[in-house]
Amino acid sequence: MSSDAEVRKLARVLGVSPERFDYLHDVPPEDLRLLRASVTSVLYDAHLDVLERMAGASRLLPVPLLARMAERVFGPVLSARIAGLVEVGRGVDIASRLSPAFLSDVAAELDPRRAAGIIAGLPVPVAVDVAAELSRRRDWITIARFVDILPERTITACLEVIPDKALPLVARMVDDPARVHYVTDLLPQHRLDAIADDLAG
Repeated sequence: MSSDAEVRKLARVLGVSPERFDYLHDVPPEDLRLLRASVTSVLYDAHLDVLERMAGASRLLPVPLLARMAERVFGPVLSARIAGLVEVGRGVDIASRLSPAFLSDVAAELDPRRAAGIIAGLPVPVAVDVAAELSRRRDWITIARFVDILPERTITACLEVIPDKALPLVARMVDDPARVHYVTDLLPQHRLDAIADDLAG
């Protein structure tokens, strides 16, 4: 993992241009990763009591209504904050009813560690639709953040909609280098051959 990748991910968390953190490029990537984790915790723990009450109240509403409210009322940021506080099965049900575009917006705002159960439980077609939308947006950072959590069958299906030329860009944004090898092992040989030089670079 390079400092450049960590700077880009930190900028994403804070919603600013990576150029604002040019002065951090000499900081070791491990330290930047710790900073990013701390910033994410602060953002997610702000107003936690209110979010927990909202998540609790959501248990009283039918799932189809909650899905409509998420898209039309809550928006992606609030939906991402609440996701980690919702029971896994219910969260999967809600997510499965959201449009791919909105679910991609939520994914970009989500801390995957806090909603790992929901992410891992997404139906494969839903995850593939999101991967396709994120690929269309060229949002390689968000795609990379889910590599640690999605099960093998889901990753294999999602790889079908991610272009070869994008895979090295995604690999550079994955936190755990061991997961890069895990993912490349799922690729057919002809796709691996096509990106071998870029992965080595």
